[in-house]
Amino acid sequence: LSLLESTRTQLLRRAGGKVSLPQLEVTVNETTGDFTGRTSMPAWAAAATKNNRIELQPLSLLKKRRILETTLRHELVHVIVDSMGGGQTPRWLTEGMALFMAGEGRMLPQTPESKSLPVETIEQRLVSARTSAEMQSAYAAAFRVVSELVSVEGENKVWKRVAERNYSVASVLR
Repeated sequence: LSLLESTRTQLLRRAGGKVSLPQLEVTVNETTGDFTGRTSMPAWAAAATKNNRIELQPLSLLKKRRILETTLRHELVHVIVDSMGGGQTPRWLTEGMALFMAGEGRMLPQTPESKSLPVETIEQRLVSARTSAEMQSAYAAAFRVVSELVSVEGENKVWKRVAERNYSVASVLR
């Protein structure tokens, strides 16, 4: 709980501090079977977030895989982006921000394809991924776009894009 609270405080500060978050409902599932049954997510997913509800795989599994902190950070970014964007933020931006803020992007395998996909294709692949490898490839592409936006505009401006629902990147990424 203290990790969740401190991470929430850090992320809200980075997002500009003017975010009104809903009360969170966090469920730690006892087994992976419980997690997949409750979320309809594949067993390889660490967590799932919808609106203010975060569902986690068993804490023992997340700790064993050494991803508890990054998973909490990733899922909290989902809640913040969803709140700021009124639930309208494209998935490529939501996932890219979550990966960027959680520090997970550097762990993703970069392929030549993930370095050149347009956001429309990334969006479609995030929705249609059927395997862990397909999802990792789509995540890598989303992370690349957000990293480039942060590099060109700065993190504050990217958060501002989320709040203003400004999702056009063509003029920024050439």
